[in-house]
Amino acid sequence: MIGIQLEPVDTWFFRDGTPFTLGSSPQENVPSLFPPHPPTTVGALRAALARRNGWDGLTPWPDRIRRVLGDGPDLGMLRFGGPFLLLDGVPLFPMPRHLLGVPAADGWGPTSFLRPGRAVACDLGDDVRLPEPTGYPSTRDMQEAGVGRWLTVAGMNAVLRGACPGKNEVVSSACLWSTEPRIGLARDSATRTAKEGMLYSTRHVRPQHGVSLGMHVGGLPSDWAAPFERLLPFGGEHRLAECQEWHCRLDLQAPLDRIKSVREVALIALSPLDIEGGVHVGRTFDELGGIRVVSACHGRPQRIGGWDSLARRPLPIRSVLGPGSTLFCEIPDRERFADATTVRAGLARVGSRQEWGFGLVALGVWPETREMR
Repeated sequence: MIGIQLEPVDTWFFRDGTPFTLGSSPQENVPSLFPPHPPTTVGALRAALARRNGWDGLTPWPDRIRRVLGDGPDLGMLRFGGPFLLLDGVPLFPMPRHLLGVPAADGWGPTSFLRPGRAVACDLGDDVRLPEPTGYPSTRDMQEAGVGRWLTVAGMNAVLRGACPGKNEVVSSACLWSTEPRIGLARDSATRTAKEGMLYSTRHVRPQHGVSLGMHVGGLPSDWAAPFERLLPFGGEHRLAECQEWHCRLDLQAPLDRIKSVREVALIALSPLDIEGGVHVGRTFDELGGIRVVSACHGRPQRIGGWDSLARRPLPIRSVLGPGSTLFCEIPDRERFADATTVRAGLARVGSRQEWGFGLVALGVWPETREMR
């Protein structure tokens, strides 16, 4: 397993699953995602690895490269983790959806959590445990989720223990990157003039100084060279990223003993969750000893597509749960869960396309029902 850090050379532009072709969607003020979804980063790194190890950039990959990197949707020997948002080389984690806070003039301060409430009968079923607040701040201000914010390592470790992180452990997206408008047009290569009606506008992201992306890559043979100290095309419009070696670990510590004793675990998504059939009450995860979902906190599903480089056509659009989604699960078999959680740094993977970087979760406790100040 090696760590790769992608540092911006200019602005970046990443799309979601919405079509971006003439006539299929508006071509005005199209926003960029950030951080990008795993397939975008995986595709750029696979191409960079192939070029670094003998590919000419034009012809199909030779058998020697395909044995390691696979081909198309097949990743061969590789396994990826990330991308992770980095600030000065240290990871930041998406704000968990079950953490609530109070907005203020100087930012947003965490105050309390959501956790499964008592079973009720509703349109989802007869025994549904909807998320309920664990407590309210004494100021009685309106609480809201910390959308568009990030937690430091210390802040996320506090959440995994069921404690409220400090306000200084919260970082706003506005402090990490800004957006810049760009105007583009299609050019006729024969006349070297603009094509009539082929005008579009986008909004690129410009990461602030010290902001970059990190990826973990496993499965590379020892005799393969990594693309360190090189530039690679990344995202839309072939914008550039500089590839550096990344030595930092995630350093998340799950309170596994406490989790096993109460037989309750909260799965906090660090990367998108691609779960066949979606998440619903009663859903089980065999990867973690058959734990059962009883409640969840997440936003609107994200739509992710991609490009099949072999068939030269778009991949089917799939719905995923975004990073920060929280799944509250019960542990029916403590021993099976203990056997399944012998993982480093209290992390695990669930769902589909795990080798692409999807499904990475941190393991935490359910918050206790009490007032938090």
